[in-house]
Amino acid sequence: MILLNIIGMAALGHMGADFFEQFEKLPSKPFKCNQCLTFWLSVGPFVYQYGFTGVAMAACASIVSELIYKLITRV
Repeated sequence: MILLNIIGMAALGHMGADFFEQFEKLPSKPFKCNQCLTFWLSVGPFVYQYGFTGVAMAACASIVSELIYKLITRV
């Protein structure tokens, strides 16, 4: 179940970063970066659900999001 949560948040962060790409006035770091957006979207729910371990899970989700981005842009 934890792995499914990490993959789900990674996919959500990747989709969010792709959505925010169209807005020019938003800053690029917290909104348009896959890794940054995934971390900040997932750290709250993960810490609420799993405690301090949620920070590590949010970091893992952000790395999985970046891997998704690398796989998609490679094709």
